[in-house]
Amino acid sequence: MSLSLEQSHDFAADPLDLVEACLESAGWDHERDHDSAVQCIAQTRWGEMGALIASRRQPPGLHFTLTLDLKPTAARAPAIAKLVLMANERLWLGHFDYWIDDNVVLFHHTIPMLDREEPHPGEVRAVLAAATDAVNMFVPAFNFVIWAGKSPEEAMDAAMFETDGEA
Repeated sequence: MSLSLEQSHDFAADPLDLVEACLESAGWDHERDHDSAVQCIAQTRWGEMGALIASRRQPPGLHFTLTLDLKPTAARAPAIAKLVLMANERLWLGHFDYWIDDNVVLFHHTIPMLDREEPHPGEVRAVLAAATDAVNMFVPAFNFVIWAGKSPEEAMDAAMFETDGEA
């Protein structure tokens, strides 16, 4: 038996209007590319990073992608791929992906839109927060692997290290 993804209603609302309102509220610069995508700039601890939120009709969903500002090297590809797996084990929403051919690390999440016209604003805010938190936590680990030649395990240990109090 096959699951049908056909929607039971027409698209009256534009879910990207709500996305733009959430981006405005979060203080993220953004611009509508065309009818089905919004480009934005995420403010992270490690600088500004480009993101894209695209609306798909089949299957219906809002796809969020944030490109990490990293410069991976081909020689470090296996270590980066392993670190992506290790980081994904610790994420509560979304995931990292490593596109080896393009030599880029991304954060992804899709909000399913089956049988509804737009997401709840809390869903959009949760994705923005999850992406920012993931980038803030794991960019140093990726840089340890890329620039310092550390193993994924050493990089993850350093990223997960938390201090108590202030110095």
